[in-house]
Amino acid sequence: MSIQSKRQLREVLKRKRQEIPAAQRHRFDAAIKAKVLTLPEVTQAHSIFCFISFADEVDTHNLIRELQQQNKIIIVPKILPIRKMAAILLPGWQELETDSFGIQIPRSSEPFQDSIDVCLTPGLGFSPTGHRLGYGRGYYDTWFSENQVTHKIGIGYECQVLDELPVDGTDVPVDKIVTEKKIYAVQNRR
Repeated sequence: MSIQSKRQLREVLKRKRQEIPAAQRHRFDAAIKAKVLTLPEVTQAHSIFCFISFADEVDTHNLIRELQQQNKIIIVPKILPIRKMAAILLPGWQELETDSFGIQIPRSSEPFQDSIDVCLTPGLGFSPTGHRLGYGRGYYDTWFSENQVTHKIGIGYECQVLDELPVDGTDVPVDKIVTEKKIYAVQNRR
């Protein structure tokens, strides 16, 4: 698939996500949160790396708050000036600032040094084989290739799951995908 085709697919997937009515989105977000909180990987995890949602992504704010109440160590992404993503300990919501994209990020740039049990991963699209289509900058794929995480779990809406996605050699698949309708346990990766 060409770069132009990937770009077009990203636009289609963004539109699908934007077209979900607000009331329905809230129900979907609650269903996804409930499913994530029942996953054995999550219930048994000590440390969880989770993106802080913005715009029309699956809401992770309530999910993160619930995980904090369960005394999980929460780590969040921050894009550094060197165009790399770092995993930073979330000290508290009051310690966040907003970056140029409108995403909440920690003020600190000090990478989390311990092991990470679970990474809750965003995407514009997912396939049942665990592949994901991100925003096109490769931050998560690069981070996964350089860091150890026990379980990679994609979270998104059912409308973001496609039978196939364009895949290249640098893509790192997730182990599970959680949507408002189901949990996809990835069996056979291509």
